[in-house]
Amino acid sequence: MPQFEQVSVFGSLIFWSLVSFGLLFFVLKKFAFPPILNALDEREKKIRGDIEDSERIKEEAQTIKVELEETLKAAHGKAETIVQLAQDEAKKVLEKNLQETEAKVRQVQKDAEQEIQSSRNKLLQEVRSYTAALTIASTEKFLKKALDDADKKKLVEESIEQVIEELEKRQNN
Repeated sequence: MPQFEQVSVFGSLIFWSLVSFGLLFFVLKKFAFPPILNALDEREKKIRGDIEDSERIKEEAQTIKVELEETLKAAHGKAETIVQLAQDEAKKVLEKNLQETEAKVRQVQKDAEQEIQSSRNKLLQEVRSYTAALTIASTEKFLKKALDDADKKKLVEESIEQVIEELEKRQNN
């Protein structure tokens, strides 16, 4: 090999190059490499710590997400329950009001029927008394004599029956 033929000429140069490289390596190892290696170690530790923190934060976020979903489901369940209870309560109130209204209507109808019956009875009583008086007066004038009590009663009853029948016929029509 032709490059190595001249080693004898450059022998001292190679020796001093090796010595210089050794000294430079020693100085670098003693003063430069430790801070660089420490910086690399610290950076590696920081990166590992950041990765662990990010994994921990990711797990916490996942846990929080699950908890929030469960809370949201529970809230939806409670909301549905509240809505159902409100609807049930509204139905109960509506039914109660409907029953109360129906009871009031029945009472008003009953009161009206009683009032109508009372008015009818009163009217019939008035008609009986007017009819009785009219019948007795007209009969006395017609016969020009006074009737005894039995005849008066019989005439009044017949007249009242006729008037009642006429009133009922008119009322039905």
